[in-house]
Amino acid sequence: MKKTNLFAILTLAATPAFLHAQVTSYSDIVGYTTTTVKGRGSSGQPTFMSFVPVNLTKAPVFTGSATAVATTVNLTGASLTGSFGPTGGYPTHYVVIRSGSGEGYVSDIVSATSSTVTTADNLSSFLATSQSVAVIPHIKLSDVLGTGASVLVTGGSAATSADNVLLVDSTGAFKTYYYKTGIGAGWKTAANADATSLIVYPGEAILVNRRQIADSAAIVQSGTVPPHSVKTVIDGSGKLTAVASGVPISVTLPNLTSVLAGGSAASSADNVLVINPTTGKLDTLYYKTGIGAGWKTSANANADTTADISNGFVVKRRSTTSAVFSQTKSW
Repeated sequence: MKKTNLFAILTLAATPAFLHAQVTSYSDIVGYTTTTVKGRGSSGQPTFMSFVPVNLTKAPVFTGSATAVATTVNLTGASLTGSFGPTGGYPTHYVVIRSGSGEGYVSDIVSATSSTVTTADNLSSFLATSQSVAVIPHIKLSDVLGTGASVLVTGGSAATSADNVLLVDSTGAFKTYYYKTGIGAGWKTAANADATSLIVYPGEAILVNRRQIADSAAIVQSGTVPPHSVKTVIDGSGKLTAVASGVPISVTLPNLTSVLAGGSAASSADNVLVINPTTGKLDTLYYKTGIGAGWKTSANANADTTADISNGFVVKRRSTTSAVFSQTKSW
């Protein structure tokens, strides 16, 4: 689970996610996506990776205008009820900015009153004057992959015998989770700590490493398409960022050309990791500058720039500064 900050919001999957939507006048677009986690089949591979995107949201508990003073966000006309603080060490709700220069950024909610929320980040530069925001419950890993009898990946008595689920943590590294079966069943870390409340951020890609020969059952996610442009922040300093398209639309490598830094070799450029559809492993791509410029594999072969990577990809950015992948609202 990756910690949000003001500039951190936010496959080659076996089966791409498609949006099935109903559009009603004057309302948000709601619908569902379907993804399949690919099994290792007869490839002889011990495991096979797939990305599962999270690009629909739960229904907001508040929408309206807001103004921020430091980390306090004043919600005009709000009457919040219930708990908004962290549970089990994980945040339960977030604020997303829906208008103005900060449109698309999110920040976790630390605490709340009936008409204010305290956020993990200082949003005052974006909400100095009244702007549109929404308060939305976080999506849990169990919302996506299920739990108990409805779990959609294969569990086991330990991480070594179950399908592994990888999410990028606050250090910018992959952390492994799995569904434990038997006594004490539930979502766990690889070290068997409880992960019942584990969340997945908007626009984050879940990486599933499947041990089974067969594909998983269909993973169906329902929810709302974000009714605003989306900003996905890619951390710097060599950290990993697992990204899915912020909405169910196609993304290809050329969409990243102006966002990421190229270089004369993979060792000096930002790296994009995608799943090799034959081996089920992560391949490293980069944008080569200079003579023969273009998207390349780490071995300097031409990369497929038409492949749909909207379900997920991983970025390793070398600069100490973050980059922002913006998706301007066209849906």
